[in-house]
Amino acid sequence: MDQWSRRELVRIATVGAGAGIAGCNALSPSESTEDDPQTEQAGQKSARRFEPISGRVVDIDGEEITGATLNAIVPGRGSVAETTTDEQGRFELVELDGPIWLRATKTGFIGRTVAVAPGTTPRIRLSPREGTVALSFGGDVMFGRRFYEDDHPLEPHFQIRPDDRLESHRRILQYISPLLQDADLTSVNLETPLTTTAWRHPSKRYHFVSHPDAAPAMADAGIDYVALGNNHTLDALTPGLDETVQALSAAGIERSGAGRSSTEAWEPTYFERRGLTIGLVSCTTVTGDQYDIDWAADDNQSETYSVSGDDAAGIPDTEQLTFSGSAGVAAATRDRISRTVSEVDANADVTVVQIHGGSEYQQEPTDEIRRLTETAKTAGADVVVNHHPHVTGGLELRGGTLVAWTLGNLVFDQEFWSTFPSYLLTVHVTADGITRAYVDPLLVEGYVPKGVVDKPRTWQLRETAALSSDEFSLDHDRLEYVAKDETPAQTATRTLDGDGTIYTRNSGWVNRVVDGAESVELGRDLLPTGTFDDPDIDDERHEGPLWRFGRGGDSNGPEFGYDGSGGIQLSRTADNTERSILTTAARVPLAGPTTLLGQYRHETDTRLELLVRWYESTSGSALDSVSIDLDRTTGWERLEQSLSTPEEATHVRVYFRLYPPDEGEKRVANFDNIQLVEWTDSATSGGKDYDFLRVHESSTIEFTSSSQPDEAISWEALD
Repeated sequence: MDQWSRRELVRIATVGAGAGIAGCNALSPSESTEDDPQTEQAGQKSARRFEPISGRVVDIDGEEITGATLNAIVPGRGSVAETTTDEQGRFELVELDGPIWLRATKTGFIGRTVAVAPGTTPRIRLSPREGTVALSFGGDVMFGRRFYEDDHPLEPHFQIRPDDRLESHRRILQYISPLLQDADLTSVNLETPLTTTAWRHPSKRYHFVSHPDAAPAMADAGIDYVALGNNHTLDALTPGLDETVQALSAAGIERSGAGRSSTEAWEPTYFERRGLTIGLVSCTTVTGDQYDIDWAADDNQSETYSVSGDDAAGIPDTEQLTFSGSAGVAAATRDRISRTVSEVDANADVTVVQIHGGSEYQQEPTDEIRRLTETAKTAGADVVVNHHPHVTGGLELRGGTLVAWTLGNLVFDQEFWSTFPSYLLTVHVTADGITRAYVDPLLVEGYVPKGVVDKPRTWQLRETAALSSDEFSLDHDRLEYVAKDETPAQTATRTLDGDGTIYTRNSGWVNRVVDGAESVELGRDLLPTGTFDDPDIDDERHEGPLWRFGRGGDSNGPEFGYDGSGGIQLSRTADNTERSILTTAARVPLAGPTTLLGQYRHETDTRLELLVRWYESTSGSALDSVSIDLDRTTGWERLEQSLSTPEEATHVRVYFRLYPPDEGEKRVANFDNIQLVEWTDSATSGGKDYDFLRVHESSTIEFTSSSQPDEAISWEALD
């Protein structure tokens, strides 16, 4: 048995709230009950290609649904397998070679599509259809800028082909189209004009401009409505706004939030779905007040603007564009939100308000966004969706109103690490209010959104849960609110001893440190894709998303991993003049000390280096660095390296570098299960997003789970 396998299993039984340990009868990570959403626990790996998917379909009360139809959907290929549930609501699908979208449907219920991997046991809950509308919300969407730049061999991204532009846009959305099509009404924030005009706002540094072909592609993918109340809708001035409206109308996509006047920009859009009327309002706090030409629509604005052409942009500098300052986007104020939302509430069964604002790259809302959200809630909003930060935030139930603080990006070309995780929010609403809400994690890989399974899915669920209110219950494969769910949280208290012992989470989370807080550190893994498995639903296998390395037939795949489920191999020969490198696709945000964990195999004497660089921002030179030579191994060995973060550092990047040999045959080094754990200072409170626990002396810890009552709370100590 090698180093990595020698582990002490910590079994913490699930007990009622306030009780202590009731024995050590928790399930091991390799076991599961029929109600477990996935056989695997977080962090576990196994080779499971072509293993069956067997699970259950149940109603919202957990009762089995007989005769439900299950369709296995592969993007670009459609349904590749179909089956139905038996009398116990069970089903099985076989011979699937990678992650899929699994759609469950049954007359009288709202369909549900989930991301599923072979070898797992999903439990799919269906909501009753009668009197209920399903609404889905995605984040920021933009199809311009870097989508047209050349691809990079180490950092591949999707390129829109000008000679096949419509099909290119369709391919961008094809990986999540099965999910978008589930809802009765699907909405995104369109943060770009759809236009061919060369006119641009004369003062803005960043212009997001996309082609009108995006409109029919969005409609084909299942998008019904776009919010235009944002700070990029007027990037191509009024010609761009006019063409955007025309393109959306031609594609059958509704919109609100912008227009030729404030009245038009604030005009709500109404849909009739399943006997209910849904009203949608869009507005923004980011209005360009700092510029001579802002983009806030104002009915009282009598000023006209004149902009000269630009020869470099293809418009003669003698040409003039003149337009009224009344055109633009709905500028969010408490008074205008209150009046408009009250009007919509009087005319609709369901009122949705989307507010664009807050601080970019911050998950927590600003005070202004909180105030405006509260104004919308008080005026009658059932759902308030906020966006603009480009990163995902939490969800809250506030007096019957569901609030999403920030949805992050859906389709975007940003290259910051924190902008890659995403999710789609789905809300089930009746005339009496919200009955259910859940998230489906996504990953923006190469600017393209994809559904995810395994660790990236669990990572996003935990991240969102930690920022959300307690009404949202969390388990391995699900974060959701159900109005009639009253399952109490399960707790277990355990005294742990350690001398720097690291415990990793299988299920449940640290709720609080009861005693010995000064001896405990909590940690969260900063690398959601460090297992190098096949985590996303696309037409590639084991491509190592969010990592940079020389890609080829002998660099990535199941044959290079620790257990046959995915790994990365670096290789060099004497003819090579450069080092072979494995690193993250971008600098990773951090605030505290870290520990690098993983497994590697390096059975030759060629130099293998671990290089860590810290930075003060997302750009610029390194603030500090450390270089560590990794030892030669005899097979797979565990990697554990403590790293001290410089006080001024805000980002880090880890490099594995294999040097060319002086002579002889090819040399290789393999890597798997790479984790960068960021530690907190000792604290009394826990959190749903912490994956690790480091114990220095005896401490008493309370663990919690909000899953099914029979789920075991289980953490595992690394040897």
